[in-house]
Amino acid sequence: MEVGECEDLFPSIVSHQPSLMQLHGKIDKQEFMDPYNHIMVERKIPQLKGKLCLGCFEDWLLLADELTKETFFLHRTLDPKLKVLLPPLRGESFDHLGSCIVSSSPTSHRCVVTFVGRGRDVILYCRPKMNVSWTKVQVPIDPQGYHSFTGQAVRFKGKIYILHGSILTERVVVINEDSLLNGDCSWTIIQMPNRISGWYHLVVSGHDMFLVLVATSTLHLGAPTACTIHRLRTSDRTWMCVKSIGGSVFFLGGIQSSALPASQAGTQRDCIYVLNQNYGLLHGEGVYKISMQDQAVSLSLYLKRPRNWICKLCWLMPTRVNQSMKSKRETLSFIHSIGTDKSNGTHVHKEKNKIEKCKTDISRAWADVPIELVEPLLSRLNLADSLRLSSICKAWNSVSNLIQDTNVYPWLMYFANDSCLWRLFDPVFGKEYSIDMKWLGFRKNLTFHYSKDGWVLASKENKHLFLINPIKGEFICLPDLDHSRSTAMSFSSSPVNLDCMVFVVWLTDFQVLEISTWSPGEEEWSKMSFDNESGLYVPCNPVFTRGEFYCYRPNGELLVYNLKKKNLQFLTIKAPFEVTTQNEIGQIITRIMQCHLIEARGDLLTVFRERSKDPLRIFKLDQQYMVWREVDDIGDLTIFLNEKTSLAKSCPEKRCRNLMFLSGFADGHCKSSPSYSLQTNKYYPEESYHIKEPMNCIWIQPSLKALN
Repeated sequence: MEVGECEDLFPSIVSHQPSLMQLHGKIDKQEFMDPYNHIMVERKIPQLKGKLCLGCFEDWLLLADELTKETFFLHRTLDPKLKVLLPPLRGESFDHLGSCIVSSSPTSHRCVVTFVGRGRDVILYCRPKMNVSWTKVQVPIDPQGYHSFTGQAVRFKGKIYILHGSILTERVVVINEDSLLNGDCSWTIIQMPNRISGWYHLVVSGHDMFLVLVATSTLHLGAPTACTIHRLRTSDRTWMCVKSIGGSVFFLGGIQSSALPASQAGTQRDCIYVLNQNYGLLHGEGVYKISMQDQAVSLSLYLKRPRNWICKLCWLMPTRVNQSMKSKRETLSFIHSIGTDKSNGTHVHKEKNKIEKCKTDISRAWADVPIELVEPLLSRLNLADSLRLSSICKAWNSVSNLIQDTNVYPWLMYFANDSCLWRLFDPVFGKEYSIDMKWLGFRKNLTFHYSKDGWVLASKENKHLFLINPIKGEFICLPDLDHSRSTAMSFSSSPVNLDCMVFVVWLTDFQVLEISTWSPGEEEWSKMSFDNESGLYVPCNPVFTRGEFYCYRPNGELLVYNLKKKNLQFLTIKAPFEVTTQNEIGQIITRIMQCHLIEARGDLLTVFRERSKDPLRIFKLDQQYMVWREVDDIGDLTIFLNEKTSLAKSCPEKRCRNLMFLSGFADGHCKSSPSYSLQTNKYYPEESYHIKEPMNCIWIQPSLKALN
């Protein structure tokens, strides 16, 4: 077979841009996935049948026969003459093999191939064409076995850097490659800059090594909610937080991570494509795109069916750069605009032209307009315009007293790049506002957690907690609390109320549930521990109603904490749907879904969605019979969904009734929020790829009391 014919077996995207490849072992077909255009291509490549990919190194694929455990390098041209044999991996499980590191070209006599373990402190290495077997080295970093290699490792300046930890990665183990080959495996430890509930990635880009921390909503669920990047300072082996990755593009996850200059990657600079680390357990959807320029995330590649293990997916970097390929950089600056679609914009433009042609008599004062004509306007105006209306003249000041909190709708609050501006987007009226938060002083690295009554519970560096009122310009410092292990938090009411309580749920281990509470005037947190025999976590923030905090659990159970009695009650309620499923290898696992708990007019609602393309399902708690009942009509309510705070509000606008707004922006711009209609059971926009969500955003309902 000619080389050119072999190359044609791969889709064209493999040669021109980064793509994701999955080999299914015994299955005939191989999949190649395009994260830019959201497409998948299946091919039958005889040379790859029955093979698993263990790594991709420039022009070479490291393959293994799933049946015989034979391993070898094969050139990307698939030419059988360009093949380098390795010792077979008999006796080793592919599932326990982590990242593979290659020191140089497989054709070089100096080449060393190294595997790090996943879930065990083991390293395998060999020299191609020289060794007949793999050398196994046990690295006794944690003799008790509580912590182990996570499977992620990179080679940087003659050393091997390996992520090490248990549930949360705690350290980076550094092993000198020469000492490993000489039989004297010595190591040093570099501590993490901070711990998160999410994904950790090491990636080498140019002459630097980066540690990427991608936080998720809970330990095993959700799209990225925050991303921080640290560059290793080799002089003292410390991590330095950076805001940019130097014009590069990172491709993270799978069996290894890679980096390319944006010009070669064919996409915008300073962005990260990251594979959901948990999709093998049916918990994820595919590849997410993180833009560091505006701290926004979008779903870049949707995996239609679950994959069993992440080690079978590999990033393929282009073998050559197509010089004629134009850059596909996207415009990421948020646009200040009004309206939700093009048709409305055209209508507004025509009306504006008509008004300009009209001659208006402006000789009369605004005060001459009867107040009876002004008052009906309030129900048709957004909050900002209502306040402006009352300030036009003294005679209209009285209308401000008619503005009620019932006419104020939630706004989506998020950061504006790295400035001191916080953005507020009104999805009902399609308008955006800015708040200058210089007075706060510590805006950077601030994370939103929950909001109520115009106040936001936020933290800095996973330790310092604050209650902030961005509209009134007030904040309250709470006692320090290491919430890196917390699963959910909320508060009962505005902290100006003495009976306000901040409520935090911890999962200290699988058998103990800890609750921490704080009220204004207290100098430290009150802590209580409860048995957690089921081992279930709290997938969404609690809500407060009727003097009690309610926490939902995946099995349908409710945890109820009474604020006055300070006791915790477990309400055993059957889950609203089947909570377990069977994966492709026959294991029974718990279905983890996107979950929202909402208080609406004294009732408890739950909203579920397993994957972004699935319908949103709403259940209401029947408090008489204590069962969850599905509803398909919420009347005049409008629901605002967010993983941190979800709100329900009565809305007089007919177009917003029976509607759920999702946090984010449709088509990537501040023109409209994505939504789901219960009437049509459809999303707008229909494709998840058109939705971009700020990683750190939250719904906040302004309180008019804060403006007085």
